[in-house]
Amino acid sequence: MGYQKTEETGQLFQSSQENFFKFSNFRRRFHIRSLFYFISIFSLGFFVCLYITFGWQKGGRDSITVSQSLPSYSNYFNTTVTPTKTETSEKSEKSEIQNDSKYQDDCSLPVFDPWDETIKPFMVEDTKMKFCNKNFKPFTELVNGTFRVVQEKEGRTCKGRCHTLPDLTAPFKVTNWFSPGPTDCEFLEAVCWEKGQFGEKEVYGWIHTQIVPNKVPKPPIEKSEHPDVFVFVMDSLASGMAKRSLPNTLEFMKTKLQAVDFPYLSQVGTRSQVNAVPLWFGKQVEAGTMKGGKRMEADWTEEEYCNHYLDDKPNMFRDFLDAGYTTNYLDNWIDQTLTHNPICKGFQHFHTNHTFFPLTHILERTVLWVTKQSLKGTQICREVHQATLEYFDQFVRAYPDRPKFTWSWFVHLAHEKLAGPDRADPHFLEFFQNNFEIFDDAFVIFTADHGFRAGSFEFYKTKIGAFEKHNPFLQISVPKKYRDNGILEVMRENANRLQSHYDTRATILDILKYQPSSQFTDHATLKIPDEKGNSLLRQQPLTPRNCEHLPIPQQYCICQSKSTDLTADAKLCERLGRSFLAHINSEIDNFKLGSLCHKFDIQIVLELDLHASSHASKTTYHISVKTQHPAQFETLITEDKETKKLTFDQIERLDRYGSTADCSKPVHFTNLCFCKTR
Repeated sequence: MGYQKTEETGQLFQSSQENFFKFSNFRRRFHIRSLFYFISIFSLGFFVCLYITFGWQKGGRDSITVSQSLPSYSNYFNTTVTPTKTETSEKSEKSEIQNDSKYQDDCSLPVFDPWDETIKPFMVEDTKMKFCNKNFKPFTELVNGTFRVVQEKEGRTCKGRCHTLPDLTAPFKVTNWFSPGPTDCEFLEAVCWEKGQFGEKEVYGWIHTQIVPNKVPKPPIEKSEHPDVFVFVMDSLASGMAKRSLPNTLEFMKTKLQAVDFPYLSQVGTRSQVNAVPLWFGKQVEAGTMKGGKRMEADWTEEEYCNHYLDDKPNMFRDFLDAGYTTNYLDNWIDQTLTHNPICKGFQHFHTNHTFFPLTHILERTVLWVTKQSLKGTQICREVHQATLEYFDQFVRAYPDRPKFTWSWFVHLAHEKLAGPDRADPHFLEFFQNNFEIFDDAFVIFTADHGFRAGSFEFYKTKIGAFEKHNPFLQISVPKKYRDNGILEVMRENANRLQSHYDTRATILDILKYQPSSQFTDHATLKIPDEKGNSLLRQQPLTPRNCEHLPIPQQYCICQSKSTDLTADAKLCERLGRSFLAHINSEIDNFKLGSLCHKFDIQIVLELDLHASSHASKTTYHISVKTQHPAQFETLITEDKETKKLTFDQIERLDRYGSTADCSKPVHFTNLCFCKTR
């Protein structure tokens, strides 16, 4: 039994060995086959990845994503508005365009979350209208050509006087006070007095407006073929600011008017004036250097655009007037855009059929405190931007059957505070809602002249702050009847590329002169004679849209590039900082202001960055210097490595200089001045 068991065990062992070798052979064959499959699949995946990678680099844009999580539209002080389904699909479409672009722009454009955590410390609530009287009702009104008192009170007397401007540069004419009744006055100052212990006292002031239609011949064009064009400029409004401060207005524009955002607009000058000239005249008046080192000369010198009237120069306002449009210019600051900083002549005669200028003159020049307070927003909940919107309403209703062109410029809302426009969101929302039918049948261009310039040094040290400094807001909607012809798709594609004010100008000229003949169906690239930009309603040229090719001085370029922080290099900071201030002092002397303005001495170099350059013989630095008086200036300095010659780009003053430069006005206004006596 024992032997038999051993024999059986041996047979079992032999059988097990045979099975083991069979299994081993099978496993070896299986491993070889598996390895073959694995190598094949891996190779296929590798080549697919290579294809996608090179295809993306060839066709896609190099996009820097800082933060792509965009929460619901809101700001820190207003009610949240939830994004709609339309917006979600629009973002998806935008993303597809970015990743499947046929352009090779060589311009890295960031995607910022406007509510990024780094911006929170600078979002200080604007409380200007927080304690104003929300229940106040005006005592008077001007309706249908009749001035009347609507709140009578015993012992109170109300009268009005008319302010008229015979011509743009003529003296204002002011009538004597008159009692309520019929009047054809467009700008009426109403004041009420009450008897008191020491005589009569002003207790109420209001500026009323009405449009008295001009007797103009029937236009040679039909409104059905030439839509209204309405441009709204909010001074200093950066693209991110608009999203934070005007969430409800932008939500309405996108969902109801299908407006398209252009988040990559770059300014082409420092201030309002030098950005307005490119928009209205198509001319660069601020010289500079383009990326790559090419010099960008000014089309007009200061002598040409400042010391001579501009009426004889081809301009956008004349283009619309000549075409048969009825026009209105609504700039709500007495220092009108073309005539301020420096003090320039601008237009000598009216360049539009109507102008808002008389109201700003009443507001700033009247001697009556009650009138001034009526639009300050601190006592009565009413500011000058609301009066501007009311005047716009009156204008569009006075000319219902005529094609209209308006340019509205809101100066004060965003100019000084990052959250300043917050208080205007309900006003603009109500305005667009009340005029929905008008805007639904018009081109609406909502934009800004430049980015936010009144921030602190700490704000501009953040990535989003540095970007918003030179990134003005732009949003465009088109008439409803043209929205299904492919125009929105073209606009959304262009929205992903770098744009400038010259492209906004080309778009407006395209609307006026070229698109009507095709009923706005022509999307082919068009080179408009003597223009620097390309219409946003058409396919733009395939040539790279970056700051080496577009007319954008490099210091305003929003394409992201690598830089190296050199503030630790004390000797370099000292050399370039002193050279920069010597250049500023030289500019002050050139303006013959040496006796009025302080000479600047360096306190600290706040920033010194080395910028990447395509020219081996030149080095470009960005420098920001704080002086001892104090003031803060920045510029780009280009140094020739062989000759050591320094070239300075346009100088920006970053501190809130207020009246510190006013003494220069009689000679030559410049914000480089810090007055010795104030």
